[in-house]
Amino acid sequence: MKRNMCMVGIVCFLWTTSTVPAENAKPPTGKTNYLAALQQAEAERVDTMKSTVVEESAEASAVGWTKPVPLTLSVDYTMATDYIFRGINFSEYRRKWGQPKNEGTEKLNHQLTTGAELDLGAFGRVGGSVWFEWFAGQSALTPEDGHKNLQEVDYTVYYGYNIEPIGVDAEAGFIWYMFPRVAAGDGSSTQEIYLNLSFDESVWLRALGLNVKESILNPYLYQAWDLDLARGGYYGEFGLAPEFALADMGCGGMPILKDITITPSWSMAWDHNWLNKMTLDPAAGGWGVGNEGRGYASNTSHLMNMKFGGQVSYDLKSALNIPDRYCGAMYVNGFMYYSQRIAENFLNDEFWGGLSVGYEW
Repeated sequence: MKRNMCMVGIVCFLWTTSTVPAENAKPPTGKTNYLAALQQAEAERVDTMKSTVVEESAEASAVGWTKPVPLTLSVDYTMATDYIFRGINFSEYRRKWGQPKNEGTEKLNHQLTTGAELDLGAFGRVGGSVWFEWFAGQSALTPEDGHKNLQEVDYTVYYGYNIEPIGVDAEAGFIWYMFPRVAAGDGSSTQEIYLNLSFDESVWLRALGLNVKESILNPYLYQAWDLDLARGGYYGEFGLAPEFALADMGCGGMPILKDITITPSWSMAWDHNWLNKMTLDPAAGGWGVGNEGRGYASNTSHLMNMKFGGQVSYDLKSALNIPDRYCGAMYVNGFMYYSQRIAENFLNDEFWGGLSVGYEW
């Protein structure tokens, strides 16, 4: 009986202690609150760091590889049926002197350009290039020079700056033209300074309230002033060169077509005291008439020619999925142009085409 009473007492005691109101429980000490808060703050800091790392990684992946030095190196090889420069054919020759020039008798022209450009960030860009013209039929133009085929070498240095608020990219430069096959003193070189303005007309259209995201016509204005052979003369050109990427015209998922861009173009050229001094045709009064390489000083201005044509470009970098660290651009271009003469006493109608391949890093 006593044992039963003891068991009942123990059960009552346990039941009583288990039903103590929660508010009577002993609150945690201040030290315990501090440790919990510290642990929570540390966990939040770790989560923030993880989030930051993920965001930076995603951003880096979107931007891609960045060059250690903002320097672009480029090389371009072009094979052309004629060497046409500002409407003048420098690769057409007569089979015999005194006979008219025979279109189609000339051989191929091989042209190579090597260049380098340094991006100065907010201060623009500086660069330079060397251009070579190797003509397979040069011996017909300069038979006294044997079989040396290097016809021309041009050295160019320039500075460019993009004025984004008004949609103008300005480039000013200096070109030294060298003609290795011409005897010294008879016009073996000349120099020019030039200014080229490329316009982004979408900036102007957006200012008028139109929703245009990028340039459509890609207009440009080029002006050059000669310092030697045509000293006092200048050459000007205005043109349009819109680009149509087939990937943006519904061909984004089609092999080959997705990497093709078609660029038709048109330009109009004019001059003052340049064409009459620089033409190689003696009948036109150029520096080939024994005037010591200076040309006639006649005061003339001309609308020179209009040029029509364009090119089809295939983006090899995109097609082959070459990473940025190995290639900035790689392409194959096919081109064809027609030059319609306006200054009939100096120029002929010209039609030519060719192929070029290029690489940039």
